[in-house]
Order: sequence, then structure tokens, then C-alpha cells
Amino acid sequence: MANTKSNIIYYKWIGISIILLIGLQFFQSNPNWIEHSYSRGFYPIYSYIPKILFGWIPFSVGDILYAVIFLGLGYYLITAILQLFKKNVAIAGRQLLKFIALVLTVYVFFYAAWALNYFRVPISKQLDLKVDTILLEDHLNVLDQHIQMANSLRAQLDLSSQDREKANHMIEELMESDQQFKMLSKSQIKIKTPLVGSFASYFGVSGYFNPFSNEAHVNGDMPLTSYPFTVAHELSHQMGIGFEDECNFIAFVKLRNVNNPWFQYAAYYESLNYLLRTLYLVDQSRFEEYKAKLSAKVRADIKMDQDFWKRYAGWISDASGLFYNQYLKHNNQAEGMARYGMVSRLIIAWEKKNSLST
Repeated sequence: MANTKSNIIYYKWIGISIILLIGLQFFQSNPNWIEHSYSRGFYPIYSYIPKILFGWIPFSVGDILYAVIFLGLGYYLITAILQLFKKNVAIAGRQLLKFIALVLTVYVFFYAAWALNYFRVPISKQLDLKVDTILLEDHLNVLDQHIQMANSLRAQLDLSSQDREKANHMIEELMESDQQFKMLSKSQIKIKTPLVGSFASYFGVSGYFNPFSNEAHVNGDMPLTSYPFTVAHELSHQMGIGFEDECNFIAFVKLRNVNNPWFQYAAYYESLNYLLRTLYLVDQSRFEEYKAKLSAKVRADIKMDQDFWKRYAGWISDASGLFYNQYLKHNNQAEGMARYGMVSRLIIAWEKKNSLST
């Protein structure tokens, strides 16, 4: 009898979760409502809760939550299968109900707590950036300028003397003092490092945001060249930005204007890499021409970055990449991992708009 009542509870919760998911699907189709009521209304208020619960803790609580969720799902699924083999259909069914209920709970919470930000009004529209018609001439002009800036900044920069912890605090303050991007939530702006440490490198991860604990993480072992950029990118997620290219764009704009050669270099270094990759897909001969303009130090940085990630390349990073590619496609980013590179459009449109206004 107790088991029957327990099953009824799970059935009810599964039904409620499905109704909630249908409701969430309805909201996703209305970017203006998401932007004003959720991203600028609910989310900044809600963000104080995980800040109070987890923000002050020096280590990543989200990594523990991931482990608990994964173990819980694995336990329910495996025990259901084992009980089915033993022909204990009732017990197997109850464990399967628990599995489905937990999956739906996680899914509903994921969207309610953060992921509706994937469906807000794009930054290009909010900032009136013309990204639909990017001319090759504009692309080459911006790339040339950014290569010159990166070469100049790198010539005066000693990367070996840079302090990651100090950079974390400086970038947190930089993002908190922002007056440019009104769409950013400032309830919590805090960067952490993963509990898994260097294992994050095996996943090919330089940083990530945990929507369950609202914690932003940066891989403390990644090369220093892009470190400030990754911190700003992950903080942008924490501040309510879902799209990967938009987080890249915010990181670029914020860091390029700081009176800090390392931060500025990280901005232009990432920008020129994205611009070069996009050019490679369009015109390989011009790609080689512009790549040759990079200074020896910038080329050495690119080589060092490539060598670092190659050391960790393997089936784990491949599987992680495939999973995240599908994750992005499922969350309003049909381009998958290629979405990161679409920052080129935003940067070119931004530079062009600024040049016309000056």
C-alpha cells in the first residue's frame, strides 16, 4: 500500500513537471517577455539565493551537485535494470519512476533558474549592431587593426609575471562596475576554480558555468594568454547571458578598454584568433597572408596554447565536445560549438558602428 501511494506521488510530480515544461516552452517563444520579465526581472532577484547559499564558499559546490545528480540518476537507472532482470517488475517500475522524476526535476530547475536566458533578445538587436551583412572588406580591416594591437601589446607584456588570483578580483570589479551592457545582472559576480582541478583540461574546458549553483568557473591550469578573457566570458554567463558568442563579445569589449596590457592583449588575442578562423573558411590564401602579419611572440602564444590542449586531447575531450555541441543546439544555438566563432560578426559590427560614430 505504501509503495502504491509512493508511486502516485511520483506520477503526480511527473505530471506537474510536464505541465511546467510545456509552460516553459510557451515562454521560450516570446523573447521580449524573457528579456524584460525573466532576464531583467526574475533572474537578478533569484540570483541572490545561490549567492547567499554558495557564493561565499571558496570551493565549487556546483561540482558536488553535478556528482550527486549523476550518481542519483545512475543509481535509479541501474537498480531498475537489475530488478527487471530479477523479474521484480514492481520494484523496477518504482525505480524507473524515480529516475524519470529526477530527470524532469533537474530539467525544470535548469530552465527556471537560468536557462531561459538562452531565449532572451539577442545583444545585436539590443545594441543595434548590423550583423546580417558583414563585408569581407570590413572583416579584413578589423582583423588588420586587431593584429596590430595584439602585436604592440604583446611586445610590452611579460606574461610570466601575471597573477591569476589578482586578475580574478580585478575582472569581477570590472564587470560589476559595468555601465555599457544594461542587460547584465549584477546580483552575483564571482569566479571560482573547479573542484576537479586539472581534470577539467581533459574535458577540453577552459571555463564553465553551473546553472544549478549559479557558480562561474575558470580552469586555473589554462594558458595565461586567454585567462582574463575566459574569466570575463564565464562571468557574463553568470550575469545572465546565454549565447556563447555574446559572452565572447562582452569579454572582448570589457577587456579591451581596461588600462591593463594583459587584459587588453587577451581581448585582441582572442578576437584575432576568431577572425582568422572565420577568414580561413572563406579565403585560405588571405588567411595565410594575415597570419603572417602576427609577431613572433603572438605566434609563439598560439603555438603554446595549441600544445597545451593537445596534451589533454583524447576520447574524454572528444566526448565532451560532442555532448556540448548537442547541448548548445538543444538550447537555441543551432550552430552548436560554432556559435563561439560567431563573435566575429559582433566584433566587426561593433567596430564599424564605433568608427562611424567618431
